Amino acid sequence: MYRFIIFVNFFLLLLLNKGFSQEFNCRVKINDQQVQISDKSIFRSLEQRLQEFINNTRWTNEPIAVQERIDLNIEIILSGYDQNTYEYRASAIIQSRRPVFGSNYNTTLLSFNDENWDFKYQEQDRLEFQDGQYLGDLSSLMSFYAYYVLGLDFDSFALEGGTPFFNKAFQIANLAQQTSARAGWKPFERTIRTRYNLIDNMLNERFRPLRNAYYIYHRKALDQFAKDPFQGRKQIMLALEQVKKVFKISPNTVMLLVFFDAKSDELVNIFKGAEAIEKPKVIDLLNEINIANISKYEKIKS
Repeated sequence: MYRFIIFVNFFLLLLLNKGFSQEFNCRVKINDQQVQISDKSIFRSLEQRLQEFINNTRWTNEPIAVQERIDLNIEIILSGYDQNTYEYRASAIIQSRRPVFGSNYNTTLLSFNDENWDFKYQEQDRLEFQDGQYLGDLSSLMSFYAYYVLGLDFDSFALEGGTPFFNKAFQIANLAQQTSARAGWKPFERTIRTRYNLIDNMLNERFRPLRNAYYIYHRKALDQFAKDPFQGRKQIMLALEQVKKVFKISPNTVMLLVFFDAKSDELVNIFKGAEAIEKPKVIDLLNEINIANISKYEKIKS
């Protein structure tokens, strides 16, 4: 009887876990056009290892269904590679998307150009994540963005739901700052587009309205858009008013750049279909808080 109970419990456990998987559907591409070496197979091997590292690591304890896996694309653009020292000079473009309920549409959550992606790598090197430990530049880079993207995704479903994952990313950034001499981990560098600023801004109390905006924009607007586009656009306007609060405090913060890098084109497409009476207000608001894309927002009028 005891053995039967164990078997039943094991079978139920299998049923509960069936259909659940790791969190990511990650694709990694290494752009090696600027690197002139005869054998580039090491880059293809590294692509595969990085992809497997993200896709096969269990980053959370959350039950994630296969269809809920986060689309994550990482393109690493090599500008140099030293075959003697195994040093890579690179930048990277990190993009993540999540599906919108009631549609076949995927919305972009993050589109970030990380200009500081230098690392050292040999094929025998370990590539893994261990909580609270610094295991090298490449492991830290990949783990940081895994948790940052998880934070954005969970924020888009629940108000500040991504906090545990942002805290993990912050821990990785702090460990790297203390251990690594690489650029990108420190608060004051030649560009504000650093990983440190990316995560510091996200956890900064002053910028909390932008996290509220992510939730309103995705959960209350886009996920309800198929049912009621008019109400969806109203919710997006409320989200943009939250964004405006951050703009008033710090107009050049990296979080604003990241938000509009991901959303500017989408906003144009959403409001091109709005009623004529709605358009002037959103154009004026967007032109105020995202000056860099004023010419783009003029397309809403058409």
